[in-house]
Amino acid sequence: MAQDDLIDALDEALADQPSVADRRSGKPGNYCGPERRGSRDRRVLRDRRSGFDRRRDLRRKEDQAAFQKRVEEGDLTLEEIEFVRAIDRYKQKFNRPFPTWSEVLAIVKELGYTKDSLS
Repeated sequence: MAQDDLIDALDEALADQPSVADRRSGKPGNYCGPERRGSRDRRVLRDRRSGFDRRRDLRRKEDQAAFQKRVEEGDLTLEEIEFVRAIDRYKQKFNRPFPTWSEVLAIVKELGYTKDSLS
């Protein structure tokens, strides 16, 4: 008998809860507190290569300043400077924040790199 009472109590408690289909329908439930969800749909993801990034310009200026400081201090050779600038031009031209290794190899070949055979 005690088991039957427990099952009846659980059935009554579960009957008050909305089903999965009810929760997914978007209809308001019996929650009476303040609305805590934002108006923005969080399921929509933004492509990181498109759109406006407010921090991008600030980071770019900081990167340029750090690069210029290394050039002025003589930390980089002329070849390194040429390589970094070629990569940067490629990233700007094709809107690619992270070029693939194949793209980097193409840039290096465009700069005149050739593989010497050791024979």
